[in-house]
Amino acid sequence: MSLRKFNTRLLLIMGLVCAVTISINGQSKSIGLDEAISIASNNYAGLERDRLIVKQQNKLADSGPLKQPTQLYLSSEEFGANDQSGVHSINILQNFYVPRVGKAQKDYYKKGAAVAERELALTNQWLKLQVEQAFYQLLYAKQEKQLVSDNIVIYNNFLSVATSQLESGETGRIPQMAARSRLGQAQLEQEHSVEKYQIALTLFNQWLQSDITYMAKGELEYESSFLLDSTLLNNPHLQVFEAQRELALTKVETEKVQLLPQINSGFKLQTMSGNFPLFGYQLGVNVPLFKKAYQGRIQAAELGVKVREAELYNQEQELERTISEFRYRLEHQLHILEYIKQNLTPIVIDQSEVNLIAYEEGEIGYLEYLDGLEQVIKVKQQYLEALYKFNVLRIELNYWLGK
Repeated sequence: MSLRKFNTRLLLIMGLVCAVTISINGQSKSIGLDEAISIASNNYAGLERDRLIVKQQNKLADSGPLKQPTQLYLSSEEFGANDQSGVHSINILQNFYVPRVGKAQKDYYKKGAAVAERELALTNQWLKLQVEQAFYQLLYAKQEKQLVSDNIVIYNNFLSVATSQLESGETGRIPQMAARSRLGQAQLEQEHSVEKYQIALTLFNQWLQSDITYMAKGELEYESSFLLDSTLLNNPHLQVFEAQRELALTKVETEKVQLLPQINSGFKLQTMSGNFPLFGYQLGVNVPLFKKAYQGRIQAAELGVKVREAELYNQEQELERTISEFRYRLEHQLHILEYIKQNLTPIVIDQSEVNLIAYEEGEIGYLEYLDGLEQVIKVKQQYLEALYKFNVLRIELNYWLGK
């Protein structure tokens, strides 16, 4: 395939991708990370699910304890088959819990609402992580696409110089052929980078769930101040386990109150031997005489508390290990970035400016020029990849820290 045909094909593909994107989405807008997180939070169905669960638990807490069913029945006593009239009654019976039972049930639902609120916060934190990862992936794809475009300019300049030297008789065809080969490879990389960018753009917008196509604003950057913070006080993972432990504690109390007596009350409206109305009543208590099953449930609930406490302790240990690993990897990545920026980048900048002039003036051959050019491109790519890895590690560390 000739260079002219390859360029035409590449432009057609890029134009088709842009046209399809515009026709599907209608409009586009560049946004920052905070705005992207806000849009995703408003549209993510998982957050709405968790909000409804919180509302459900609060509704249960506000509804009060369940009352025992009211019994309504008819009864007759002391009458025979020989027109002997006895006592006929309409009866109403109702059992009541003591106030402590209602308080225990309400506390239990309140703690359930607290667990749901902590899980809502954790879902929100997880969504933030997903949007941040997609955002930085899009930034990386955008900058990589730009880097590849810059490489094409560099190889085009090399091709121009090699062609001029060939036409003037200074060199043979080999430098020009090498320049065309490198330019063709760079154009192929550009096609891949465009596709990679479109995939990253699609994934990013899938998290936002909007009719507008959003693009990431800004560029990849880095800073080291975050390394000073490693507190777990507001970690949403631990808060979920803490809330579950509190719920388990209230579960023990709801089992214990089952041993409390219930107030038994009743009222009778009666007729006897033609006399009406007559009244009666009953008042007593329901006491659980066989407590073994109740004690077993209480002990099981107490074991449930210990299970939650063990889970909380285990989660703390796992978080500490995870955070320590990410901090080490992040510090290592920071050292790589600093080394590339301070030691390699100045060299390749000077090299990229000097090499072409030296080649034009015949001070170096085309192989030396290509070697130096590829070193420049490699360092730029290494720096961009290190910058992306740094940001990915940083947002994952912030997620586990609950930031």
